[in-house]
Amino acid sequence: MISHIQQIANNKSSKQITSTIIIILYTLCQNLRPYNINLYFKTLRVHILRYNTLLLPILFYSIEAHSQLQQISWDEYVQSIYEEVQENEGNLDEISSLLYELEKLHQNPIDINTATQKDLASLPFLDNEEIDQILLYIYRHERIDTWGELLLIPGLHTESIRVLPLFCTISENTNKQQRIPKGVNQSFDTRIDIPLYSRKGYISNGNAPTAYAGNKLYHRMRYTIDTRRVKASIYAEKDGGERFYDFYGGYVEAKNLGIVDHLVIGDYRIGYGEGLVIGRYRVSKSSTNTRSPQGILPQQGTTETNILRGAAITISQRNFKASVFGSYSALDATLSGTGNRVQTIINTGLHRTESEREKKHNLYETFIGSHLEWSRNLDKNYLNIGITGTWRHTSITLDPRPKKTRSTIYRDIYPKGKDWGVFGINYEWSSYRWEVSGETATSLSGWGTVGRLSYKASKRFETSAVGRYYSDRYYSAHSTAFSESSRCQNETGVLFRFIARPWDMVVMEGFADFFYFHWPRYRMSASDSGQDIMGQITIEPNTIHSLIIRYNLTRKATNDIMNESHRIKLQHTCSPNKKIQLQTTVTTRYLFINDYSQTRHLGCGAMQHLKLHLLNNRLLPTLSFGYFNTPVSQNAIYMYEPTMWNTSQYNKYYGHGIRLALLMRYTGTLSRHKTTRKRQWMAEMKYGMTHYFDRITISTGLQAIPSSYQQDISLQVRLQL
Repeated sequence: MISHIQQIANNKSSKQITSTIIIILYTLCQNLRPYNINLYFKTLRVHILRYNTLLLPILFYSIEAHSQLQQISWDEYVQSIYEEVQENEGNLDEISSLLYELEKLHQNPIDINTATQKDLASLPFLDNEEIDQILLYIYRHERIDTWGELLLIPGLHTESIRVLPLFCTISENTNKQQRIPKGVNQSFDTRIDIPLYSRKGYISNGNAPTAYAGNKLYHRMRYTIDTRRVKASIYAEKDGGERFYDFYGGYVEAKNLGIVDHLVIGDYRIGYGEGLVIGRYRVSKSSTNTRSPQGILPQQGTTETNILRGAAITISQRNFKASVFGSYSALDATLSGTGNRVQTIINTGLHRTESEREKKHNLYETFIGSHLEWSRNLDKNYLNIGITGTWRHTSITLDPRPKKTRSTIYRDIYPKGKDWGVFGINYEWSSYRWEVSGETATSLSGWGTVGRLSYKASKRFETSAVGRYYSDRYYSAHSTAFSESSRCQNETGVLFRFIARPWDMVVMEGFADFFYFHWPRYRMSASDSGQDIMGQITIEPNTIHSLIIRYNLTRKATNDIMNESHRIKLQHTCSPNKKIQLQTTVTTRYLFINDYSQTRHLGCGAMQHLKLHLLNNRLLPTLSFGYFNTPVSQNAIYMYEPTMWNTSQYNKYYGHGIRLALLMRYTGTLSRHKTTRKRQWMAEMKYGMTHYFDRITISTGLQAIPSSYQQDISLQVRLQL
């Protein structure tokens, strides 16, 4: 044992051993001296290096095992993002571009010791204060040698410490001038989904044609070329039931061209402030960073709706940034009988039947806007102020024309007319422990505001509060600010959130959201209120086992009846070695409907995953088996299931049945010679089967499947050159 410890000590440098000892002392004494303990221990580095005893390798050995607990794998990170959106019943399509961007950053990590402020700003989970603290630490201490040193950086979130190793590396080269410039990278990926069943829309009734014009296959393909400053991509997509490729798109992106900080021509998304005027995607309640990401983002996925098609440019000069953007795109809409009024804008992107094709591109939208911001680091404080203005014009007048009935009163606050203007001011101030940000906007007929306050007591405890008010008449077509409903309209609420780490192996987090709707919502005849409360405990005793316990209480009315839902999830992950990972998830949901009969429903589900790492991590098979038993659709449960690369899907189950899925992924290299960039190919195959015990027909209408089985096969190939 002693010889083994001495061997470890010989293999590790003195600086690394010193860092581990400092981390141990920092952890033990953090609660005693939370304000200046970091500075005290940093000054001990020189004195500790004078001693070379058996205690050093022993301390290093213990902290080396512990530091691995601070990191999570890429699959666990993706799973956490999916589960946050699913359990809050969000739209996965809104974050498909973000996941694609994060996957690119994960495959091309940044050297944290040579990273600039712009490099770190590309990581959406880091705020400005965290970026400044990382750069300041590297400036004072020359470089970061181990990931454990992240614990010494003040103001760095606990979750940021866990996630940073997924997107950054620590190189041994300290010369910044020897960084290898980025070459020309090309990638191509294609995916096809093959349903092993036929829906009613594909079945011909005698001599009559089928309701769906095309076959049942889904197909997508995309090609991307990426250089050091310019990136371009084109893609096409065909949904099941459509005749041919129904959606085409692409973009050209340029960065760091003199004063031109960012330029995108084609399909893109854009967001500033809290996303009240315009945002890139909707944020989650349980996310640590509750703000919408800033700036321009090219449309990485193949989502057909809620995108801008045109051009956007950002110019930066010292502390100022100015952006101008414009878009002209076609939308699907339901027109009135005369064709001069728009009753409803459709965001499904499906054009399978004759009626769906009649609504295709009935409406054209012109959207322009600009954003001006000023930011500056004032000593240890950061200040940012921005102004955003947008103008939207539609080719046909929007006129929902609600009927004078209680069931359609919600349509009375829908936008009417052809022109809308929105103007807003966003602000952000942050210091070592406090952070205040928000945005206030007006759309002439109404106004809205959202504010956020965060306090970091220590690395052991963080808390935040988010308040919002959106009037009944406030309207912004591309707003994605934090809200309970899908629209940033007709809502008042406040959310409190905390995350605590009382012990190194335990993370406790939760939120409580209280909301009120002024005007009757869909399926409501009067104003109403509700609550959403969540608490979660994550226990990681070692690198082999981890346990998640989550409880969620939701009270929200439907059809003028209050529904109360209680959800409990237990998830255990076991990784006995680097080749095997087992994950067991058990979910229960108790639904209480406060009607005359006091209806109660209890649903449950379980999912087992087995993931293997074979052939030096080139072959990754994953087997999933699940069971669910929920009596009604209102009591549906969500269970995570591993999916293919850059693929988002809902995992919502109700009824009584089982689920079986097999995912196979193989990654190979295209060249045996070592190069400065990756030349890889990846092939994936997924088989999924769902069998229901309580029905002989799945779904309804044209989507009905005349069987109790639903089986699918998906194939995907990706090349990186």
